[in-house]
Amino acid sequence: MKSREGVEANGLGDLGQRIRQRLEPGKGERPGRPSDPTWKIQRKLSMSEETLVLLEQAAVAVSTDERRVSPMQIAALLIEDATQGLAKQLNES
Repeated sequence: MKSREGVEANGLGDLGQRIRQRLEPGKGERPGRPSDPTWKIQRKLSMSEETLVLLEQAAVAVSTDERRVSPMQIAALLIEDATQGLAKQLNES
């Protein structure tokens, strides 16, 4: 896995820290991948191959030995950030 210094150097330190803070281990008899418990809706998301490659690179960069982050977890956080900005713009108009 990448070192903490490598993540900080490529500017993904904040993103990695934020996603690791939001993720909680799955519950139940066979817990799955950690997820944000507020994420209740699962949808299919179309994207270009280039976008997926970037999300995969970001996921590798922010993952640690203790917590693997998936490309779609990165995508979900980025979408939530973008929609918060959109909500602010809509409220201002």
